[in-house]
Amino acid sequence: MQKEILINVEPQEKRVAVIEGNALEEYYIERPSEVSLVGNVYKGTVNSVMSGIGAAFVDIGFGKNGFLYVTDMMSPAREFDLLETSSHHSHHTPRPKPSDIDKLVKKGQEVLVQVVKEPIGNKGPRLTTHVGLPGRFVVLMPFDHHMGISKKVIDHAERERLRQILKKIMPNFDMGLIVRTAGVGKNESDFRREIRYLAALWRNIKNRSTKIKAPNLVNEEYSLTFRILRDIFSEDVTRVLVDNRDEYKKLMHFANNMMPSMKRKLILYQEKTSLFDSRGIEKEVEKLYNKKIALKCGGYIFIEETEGLIAIDVNSGSFNKKHMEETAFKVNSEAAIEIARQIRMRDVGGIVIVDFIDMMREKHNREIFDILVNMFKKDRAKINILKMSEFGIVQMTRQRIRRGVRKVSYKDCPYCHGRGSVKSATTMAIEVLRAIKKQIEKTRLKEVRSYVHPEVANYMLNEDRPAIAKLESFYKTRIVIIAELEMHIENFRIEIM
Repeated sequence: MQKEILINVEPQEKRVAVIEGNALEEYYIERPSEVSLVGNVYKGTVNSVMSGIGAAFVDIGFGKNGFLYVTDMMSPAREFDLLETSSHHSHHTPRPKPSDIDKLVKKGQEVLVQVVKEPIGNKGPRLTTHVGLPGRFVVLMPFDHHMGISKKVIDHAERERLRQILKKIMPNFDMGLIVRTAGVGKNESDFRREIRYLAALWRNIKNRSTKIKAPNLVNEEYSLTFRILRDIFSEDVTRVLVDNRDEYKKLMHFANNMMPSMKRKLILYQEKTSLFDSRGIEKEVEKLYNKKIALKCGGYIFIEETEGLIAIDVNSGSFNKKHMEETAFKVNSEAAIEIARQIRMRDVGGIVIVDFIDMMREKHNREIFDILVNMFKKDRAKINILKMSEFGIVQMTRQRIRRGVRKVSYKDCPYCHGRGSVKSATTMAIEVLRAIKKQIEKTRLKEVRSYVHPEVANYMLNEDRPAIAKLESFYKTRIVIIAELEMHIENFRIEIM
């Protein structure tokens, strides 16, 4: 199956799409005003230590203090949860207590930290003292002294080959190393070349950290396009298309130094049709912002993102077979595949609840769960999935590192303030009449004018005409309703004459 990486660069934003066959499988976006902090190394100052929650708040010069949990100081950073240490270096450390934070840092202390999670909402960025410098094939961990291999490398013979290479390298090396999945098939010289580069980078970070004052940035992570190629490019990628000449030159220089095998696959796209339109994926990108996603069978899934979790509901829609069990199984099968794809492309994180259509056969429930698990194997984020409940509900968590696609591109509606709905014309008419009555009761008035949204005005002048006439008669007051085109439906203004 043909696999392409498309890079669209414009002054306002950079977009990267990963295409397999003709389907959009991954999508990333970055804007100059909202560049990611994840991976950046800072020299920070501890502002406060909260032993009750086992965390320190660190000023890194960002505006919001970063938070540093005791667990991110006493054990390897959770960013590398997918990796396991070798048996020669494995050890069990007791679970740290929140109060242990007092023994590790003090207020005013300077610390070298790395961002592992973006600031979300009112929360500042999450930090770790376990700095990790990722390359193509390995992650260099300067403050750890163990070696490991990605759990996604499942071939036993390959794992053993990689372990033997690490054993040759580690005796003369005083830092930790984790082999990434891209390291599969690479030889010892490939690893040594990259390790030399990462070790030199670490020396530069150490030197800079001694010369600058806290809080300050010590080392900035690659921008989106370089990061994506480092982390995603592999031998099965047929080509990388870039539609901007300057970005193409930068990536070619990057490939010369880091990824020689990519040079022949890196192509400058110069056609008149826009890059994303040429592959027919602009419409697919637009669907990422929709709540309702149609399935080929006629069913659909509905994705609702809330502050605390993401709720996904599966519906049969127009698809209907004679037997309900067959209908449910068919729709759920397609939904499981699409749900994994949508979560990956939208880069949603946190708690996810999936409500599948109820099925009676336990065999069918197991098959749907297996489809979901297998589809998530493509996802690089850490995912934990619980077994399907008797109600057809699957609970899962997905590692949240950066802001999702929707969070980057959208803001809360200034009209409904994130509720997803506004008050109806009926509701507003009732509120307006109530407010008018209060004004009349305060002072005997000859005339009251109310400026409202046209829909509210239409409702009041027709449906509420008897109620208005009754008020006018009772209080001997004239009530005038005036439609104002620019007014928000939930706002109104009352003028006393």
